[in-house]
Amino acid sequence: MGYSAIPFYIFSALLFFIPFALMMAEMGAAYRKEEGGIYSWMNNSVGPRFAFIGTFMWFSSYIIWMVSTSAKVWVPFSTFLYGSDMTQHWRIAGLEPTQVVGLLAVAWMILVTVVASKGINKIARITAVGGIAVMCLNLVLLLVSITILLLNGGHFAQDINFLASPNPGYQSGLAMLSFVVFAIFAYGGIEAVGGLVDKTENPEKNFAKGIVFAAIVISIGYSLAIFLWGVSTNWQQVLSNGSVNLGNITYVLMKSLGVTLGNALHLSPEASLSLGVWFARITGLSMFLAYTGAFAIHR
Repeated sequence: MGYSAIPFYIFSALLFFIPFALMMAEMGAAYRKEEGGIYSWMNNSVGPRFAFIGTFMWFSSYIIWMVSTSAKVWVPFSTFLYGSDMTQHWRIAGLEPTQVVGLLAVAWMILVTVVASKGINKIARITAVGGIAVMCLNLVLLLVSITILLLNGGHFAQDINFLASPNPGYQSGLAMLSFVVFAIFAYGGIEAVGGLVDKTENPEKNFAKGIVFAAIVISIGYSLAIFLWGVSTNWQQVLSNGSVNLGNITYVLMKSLGVTLGNALHLSPEASLSLGVWFARITGLSMFLAYTGAFAIHR
């Protein structure tokens, strides 16, 4: 979608995420001594039947998430090893890449289940490291993009246009409207902190403030990140490749960020490419650790 995704994220934040966060803050303050999170909130609001149905559906969604993540986790792992996503070229014993990744996903679920059954203390450390690393990636995007912008005299790799998408798949009004689903789902997950309200000091004030503050920061962060990617990445040159998909686009973008930084610093083409590869490798390792910890905890 490019820059044209920004209005969708802003509208989704204003019409869904921030109101939803305010609801979470209100419920958290009202039931600050409850330990059950959203189940306790729904139980006190609409009764145990709907509370059970809602909570059951919520936890069931994690099954879908884990199945998709068990396959997706091999993309950052491959990027860390090779500097780019090679999962589309993995063939073993006559199996197609999709089949190979599927078997690896099954093996991954078994391995993580065994490890998680022995305790999550070590996994929690991995989660912490991965989480910090992913947060640092956002800081890298901000600082490197500003550096590139200054070195290139304020020139953006992608022309700014908030109304039209460079992606030919999002040219019609109906197609662009379908992007709302992506924007809304990007804001999902804040309800997971509901179970922490009883562990928050002075929850009637601090929990509400924390939720609202996080909602505002995340809302601004999404739009700012999309805008900054236009500094280093041109859609036609980088993202129009058929090998780019939702699973590996993060690493493609980070590689482009590194290459563009190298070019802005007037490094040789080989040095710029090497810098981009290491940007992708570090991102792959960070995301692999984050996926590993999150997956194990949900197990």
